[in-house]
Amino acid sequence: MAYPFGPSQKCDSSPDAVLQCKHKDTSLAQALHDTSMQSQYDAACKRLLSEKIVLAWILKECVPEYREETIDDIMNKYIEGTPEVSSVPVQGSRIQGGNTEDTDLHEGTIRYDIFFRALLPQGKGRLFLLINVEAQNKENPQYPLVSRMVYHLARQTSSQHGVEFTNDHYGDLQKVYSIWICMNAPKRRANSMNVYEMTEKQVAGHVKLKKPDYDLMTGIVLWLGDPASKEYKGIFKMLHTLLSNKVKEPKKRQVLEEEYDIQMSEKMEKEVSTMCNLSQGILEQGIQQGEEKGLQRGIHRGRQEQRIQDEKKMQRQNIKRMKKLLAAGIDKATIANVFDCSVAELEALSKK
Repeated sequence: MAYPFGPSQKCDSSPDAVLQCKHKDTSLAQALHDTSMQSQYDAACKRLLSEKIVLAWILKECVPEYREETIDDIMNKYIEGTPEVSSVPVQGSRIQGGNTEDTDLHEGTIRYDIFFRALLPQGKGRLFLLINVEAQNKENPQYPLVSRMVYHLARQTSSQHGVEFTNDHYGDLQKVYSIWICMNAPKRRANSMNVYEMTEKQVAGHVKLKKPDYDLMTGIVLWLGDPASKEYKGIFKMLHTLLSNKVKEPKKRQVLEEEYDIQMSEKMEKEVSTMCNLSQGILEQGIQQGEEKGLQRGIHRGRQEQRIQDEKKMQRQNIKRMKKLLAAGIDKATIANVFDCSVAELEALSKK
């Protein structure tokens, strides 16, 4: 019978090996459980952000085209249909409709967190905007967040070919927005908003083109956090209250209803409750993992200290043996050879 460990290997069934295997299985299961809880938490955040009244506040506070419009009008007149969550494609003609997947050769399937179309008020230029909202728990240290945002903007723009315009009718391109919300920003960035857009710079001469012809991509980044800051108001307070795992459910309801006139629907209440429960679970897991790591470090430190004590004890015993052999008249070179040291080291140790 062949063993699953290889043609000539047998499973190590020693107690230590069995315990090690059990620890690995438990660690893997815990890691999968932690990942699942975090994924569920992130999904709940995205679903909350996709609520039309929340998106209406984001548009009013962040997108100039809606600054003079009411929340009610933005929500009911301008945001089209039901915003797609983690399903709209990032490239190609599939950007239209409910299919929101996009397969990239290097990245696999790519999905926007939230994607929707919003009609423009009369006199605002084009017919509508294509808007992508991304929720970031923390910034990825592997790449600049703003670079990823520019990539999304480019994909949103190029994906319109064959959908919003055909052939060379580039004048039918619709403006795209990509809005990134960083929920756990460092204190130095909290309650900040940056806008990245295309502008015209006249280097020579006085040619001035129509802004709507090139003003087609705008990226916005919001960093949330730090309730103690004087800038903690408006869209920053609203989004932080809604998404923070440090704000309890009753407080969320009070702030959203009294300050932003956001009445918590049954669906929103469910998502908030889910998010609060998951965040508590993630916090408790973090505490438990911290305690386990502390215990492991303590055991490791104890073993190191014991090893040092054992080595010192062995050295004292060897010195006693050396002195006895020297007192018996044994040749120094012979003693040094027995204890695997030089004659000089032997002489130095024998003096202790």
